[in-house]
Amino acid sequence: MTHTSQATPATPGPASTAGHGSAQHLYAVYCNGTVDHLNLQLQAKVASFQLSARSGTPPAIAALPAPGVRPDSCLARPAVPVDKQEQSAGVVRIVASDRLTRNDADGRKPYRLLTFAVPAWTLQATRDLGSFDVLNGTPPRIALGKGRAPEVIATGSDDIAAILSEARQFAGGTSLNFMNAMAWSASAVLAEYADPSKPGRAVALIDRAQSSVVRIDGVPGSDPEPALSLAPGGTFVLHSVRAMKATQGGAQLAATGELRLYGADGKLVRQMTDDRVAGDWHPIALTPQGLAVYTDKRGNYRFVSLGMAFGAEPVIDPNTDDLDGTRPGVIYAGG
Repeated sequence: MTHTSQATPATPGPASTAGHGSAQHLYAVYCNGTVDHLNLQLQAKVASFQLSARSGTPPAIAALPAPGVRPDSCLARPAVPVDKQEQSAGVVRIVASDRLTRNDADGRKPYRLLTFAVPAWTLQATRDLGSFDVLNGTPPRIALGKGRAPEVIATGSDDIAAILSEARQFAGGTSLNFMNAMAWSASAVLAEYADPSKPGRAVALIDRAQSSVVRIDGVPGSDPEPALSLAPGGTFVLHSVRAMKATQGGAQLAATGELRLYGADGKLVRQMTDDRVAGDWHPIALTPQGLAVYTDKRGNYRFVSLGMAFGAEPVIDPNTDDLDGTRPGVIYAGG
């Protein structure tokens, strides 16, 4: 059963038709090389496949030796952002490894940049990226460099550190102690930090274009480990509320089904409860057309309409280790 209540009048986000603003399909790319194809119009999973079967001979992405086997670090992650013209043409880039396990001596694994044509996911090109330390489960990230050519960003956090250092120069930025960038889109960065005025962590939206730091009111609240999703365009944040639930084996963290949507001013703009995503359900994405997408880690998905549209800019999540199946990379495609 679903109950909906609006806290304050909500201001719709920009309904963009550029980029993936008109996307009808979502591809969830998991660390183990699995891709789930979700039809956003039908709000259903319509296909699932292993990228190893579509990455040439020998495969440029390691094949799992048996169902359920987990690699020790990510085999496949989307390379974002991509050029909008290429996205419209159905071009997708994946950072991938043909090694199931990393080198025991130095913790490194080789990676390539693979170019696919969707929706068929046919391999178009490969490019060696080199060998990277993946002891923390994180493959290299890709950005568009000079001339819009894809280039490697080191697996470390130098670029993230630069963003956070910049934010400390903004009004209110001096209070951002022990800050961590959770996600960013367009000019907005979703960050958590230590609040000097009270115990625990606080959450803020940092707008680099506006040189502003805005705390998200009510987050984390009583939630011991909030699940936060930044919307495309960076002007909204969804809090999928969780709480400790008593079980036969003891207490366990679980989603309550309550959803709280916050705007760029840090204020609550929409609040609702959807029992379909209570329990062991995890948010993986907010779509441009205003859907919150959840998975149960077993290949099942549920969709909740938030009643508003978002922007078209991709959301970049620096935490690329989703070996537990709750943080896949997300790719949008048109009709």
